[in-house]
Amino acid sequence: MKRAFVLSLLLLVVGAVAAEPADSTANRKWHFHFSGLVNPQFFVDTRQVVSGREEMMLFYPKPVERDADGHDLNATPSLNMLAITARLALTIEGPDVLGAKIKGYIEGDYTGASDASINLFRLRHAYIDMRWQHHELLLGQFWYPMTVHEIMPATQPLNMGAPFHPYARYTQMRYTMRYGRFEALAVAAFQLDNKSQGVNGASTTYLKHSLVPEFNLQLRYHSDRLLAGVAYNLLVIKPRDYVTDTAGGKHKIDTRYASHSFSAFVRYDWDKWSLKAQTILSDNLYEGCTLGGYYERYDTQTGLYDYRPFHFATLWFDFGRTKGHWQPGIFIGGAYNTTGSNIHLATQTVTGVYGRGYDIDWMYRVQPRIGYVTNFGLSFWFEIEHTFAAYKNTLNTDVPTAKHDACKVHNERFILGAVYSFRK
Repeated sequence: MKRAFVLSLLLLVVGAVAAEPADSTANRKWHFHFSGLVNPQFFVDTRQVVSGREEMMLFYPKPVERDADGHDLNATPSLNMLAITARLALTIEGPDVLGAKIKGYIEGDYTGASDASINLFRLRHAYIDMRWQHHELLLGQFWYPMTVHEIMPATQPLNMGAPFHPYARYTQMRYTMRYGRFEALAVAAFQLDNKSQGVNGASTTYLKHSLVPEFNLQLRYHSDRLLAGVAYNLLVIKPRDYVTDTAGGKHKIDTRYASHSFSAFVRYDWDKWSLKAQTILSDNLYEGCTLGGYYERYDTQTGLYDYRPFHFATLWFDFGRTKGHWQPGIFIGGAYNTTGSNIHLATQTVTGVYGRGYDIDWMYRVQPRIGYVTNFGLSFWFEIEHTFAAYKNTLNTDVPTAKHDACKVHNERFILGAVYSFRK
């Protein structure tokens, strides 16, 4: 299967080069374009939240945690101001090669690759884009395949609609074939900053040792106003390389776990209005800053491990318009945990639970916004993020791992920011 995929990809690239006529008149000079932005943000939360990057990357409010007197420890407001999303980018355009228009792009910001490296410059994008008349090949670090960048929400905070909207970047090989208004897209992606979770914590090892990249296939239709498509995503991980017996001896194992996720998306623009939407049926789609994960079970009779996913159904909308210098809009997202109950075997014991939000039954977010955009790269905006989460006290009948009572909590985040962007 893996050899067939690699061979097919090579044949597609060779076919794209051979099928496109060489443009002997193309003799473009080298062009370099520098761009970037400065983006300070001030925000206030009414409750403690599950988040990243000094709470700038908000996911959802924390559950109720009682102290000895019955007070909720997480009902504590906070405020902060950060400018770590400041960004620098370089676009490189050179002469045509193999009949293709060539572009290189490098972009970074100061959010760091993890919470421990905040304020350090980190790579966001770094890719080569080769575009023929009907084919395109992108090699390098770019948006996670389930992040359809053409329909990203117009929100300004770092989470960009997460955990409802996937938000990540992967190193990848991305091939696109165009036929009229239709596109077929195939991606083989590899993890770096956004890692799978497992027995050894967050690591790229689970994907690397599976010897299968993350695959994504998409079919799209587009016109001047409409973009619509569907996507299928396959993630294969190897959660363990060995097991340890009661005497401390290690025994090599070769168990892999495959998960399948699906998405449908649309964008429609008319006059000064824009509507974007995406729905996702996810199976262990933790890596894209979304909800989900998996749990591990051990069979005491066979000595084997098996894995079960946490399923989520997610839907989000982003609606906005432009009226002069003003840009009002609203983001609405919802997620429902569809994992349910599984058949329990008396000989099986849950040995690990990995992921994000697996103890949430359902949640939603309503996020209105207003922006003021000048003609000179400077803009100001204000948003309110209302996020509501309904926790349950057990994950399902087989995995009672939640350490809190069932509860319903919400957080209001008030965000005030400014953006100054440039291009030279």
